Amino acid sequence: MISQLLKLFGVNNITKLALVFLVFSLSGVIALYASDILTTFLLKFIDNSILILILRVVSIFILYQVIIIITAIPFGQFSYFISYQRRFIKKIKLLF
Repeated sequence: MISQLLKLFGVNNITKLALVFLVFSLSGVIALYASDILTTFLLKFIDNSILILILRVVSIFILYQVIIIITAIPFGQFSYFISYQRRFIKKIKLLF
C-alpha cells in the first residue's frame, strides 16, 4: 500500500510522502480560511448569495494554487510542487 502511494506521488521515501501530505492538507485549510475571510468581506457589498458562492469557489481555486507553493517552501518541497503545478496547468489547458 505504501509503495503504491510512493509511486503515485512520485517520491522515493515515506518522509517525503508525509511532507507532501502535510503541505496538501495545510494548503487546503489555509485556502478555505482565506476564502472565508474574503467572502465575509464581500458580503458587506454583495447581497446575491449565488454570486457569493461562485466567488467563493473561484477564490478557493485561485488561493489554493498560490498557497500550496508558499506552504511548500518551509517544508523543502518547492521543486515537487512547482512540477505539480506545471502538470496541473497543462491539464487545465487541455480542457479549453
